[in-house]
Order: sequence, then C-alpha cells, then structure tokens
Amino acid sequence: MESKIVLNSQITPGHYIVTAFPTAGLVSLLAVNYLIQKKILKKIGHIQVSGLTQIAIIEDKHLDYPVRLFEGGDSIFITSQVPVPVTIIEELTKDVFELYGKVKARGIIAIDAIEASEEKDKGETYFIAEGFNKEIKDAKELEDGAMIGINASIALAAKENKTPFLGLMAETHMSIPDGLAASSLINALESIIGLRVDTADLVNEYKRVVSKLNSLINKTNQTNSSKEETYG
Repeated sequence: MESKIVLNSQITPGHYIVTAFPTAGLVSLLAVNYLIQKKILKKIGHIQVSGLTQIAIIEDKHLDYPVRLFEGGDSIFITSQVPVPVTIIEELTKDVFELYGKVKARGIIAIDAIEASEEKDKGETYFIAEGFNKEIKDAKELEDGAMIGINASIALAAKENKTPFLGLMAETHMSIPDGLAASSLINALESIIGLRVDTADLVNEYKRVVSKLNSLINKTNQTNSSKEETYG
C-alpha cells in the first residue's frame, strides 16, 4: 500500500509547505495546535501514510488520521499527532515533496526545536536557509549545529532537489511542552507566511504549568527533607 494524499479544498498555487512534527519540548506540535485552537488554521485534508495504519486519532468524538493537513495564511501545514517512527521517515519525506508538487508550492519551511545548552528565561530562535529568498525576522542564522529525524530528511531532499528550504528552530530546555519556545516559533513565522497571531494565551498557559510543576517539586523536596529529619 502506498501513501495517499487527500485534499478536501482547492489550493491556489504559491503556498509554502510548513512541516510541524513532534520535536524536543513538543514545540512544533504545540505551535501548530495553538494556531488550530485559535482558528487561524483550518483542516483541509490528511495523508494516509502506509507505515502508520496501526494508529488512529480520536478527536471531538471522531476518528482521524495522525498526519493531517491545514491551511492558514499562504501556507499548508503538515503535522502529526504522533512521533514519526524512523521506519517511515523516507516515505513521509516523499509525501511532503509529492504534496509540494501537487499544490505548486514555492518553498518548504520546517519548524523544529533544538535543546538549549543552558536554562534561560527565553531561548533564541535560529534559522538555516537554502535558496529561500525572503527576509527572516525574529531569528538568528545558525552557524553550526545539526538537524535530526524527519526534518533533516526533508532538508537534505530539498537541497538535492534545489527546493527553497527554511528551517526554524527554537531553543528549548524543557522536557515538558515548551509554550515559550512555541511562541517564539510563531513570532518568527508571522512575517514570512502572512499570519498575525497573539500568543499571550500560549505564554500564560506555559507559565501556569511551569509554576504548578515548580510548586509540586518544592513540596516534594520539603516532604523528602522532613522524612530525612524524622528518620535520619
């Protein structure tokens, strides 16, 4: 069985393809889910990936495919609700480029995350561009580093095919979903793909979760300390 791209809307040529797959801190997934929640993106289809037939998503009491397509601004977003297994990276990369040709897109943007070397209140957002002729705001060019997984496969295929490619990577040091990094990614995307997004809710929710976690950690430490004093 081969993959099948299903589009439920007519797409005008000239869109960007934006890939948003689960990464460190779930940054990419958090960013695209926020755009969906705010109704900035609308669902336009899905990709039936042959290597993912064993997984179905249940959302709002309905079954759906894990790899879905959304449209917003002048872009089509490809996102997966589950991590992309190594065994299907090659197949999914081909699907991305098949969609690219099908809708006559003008470039590919991969939103990703990289682990910060140290904890910061707010991490940087970096970019790597190949043949991407547009000014990149709110991000610094990455001089050295590495990409891994599905986005690395897409980046190298774009280089091979001479397809305009932009990788946006937000720093994250969190093992929990990092809303601050997701907000930084959205801010970097705004001027490129014609979106206007207020990310205040995303940042506030992130701060609430971190505050709650810190409170739990402090209580746990206090409890452990009390036990040591009692039994030490």
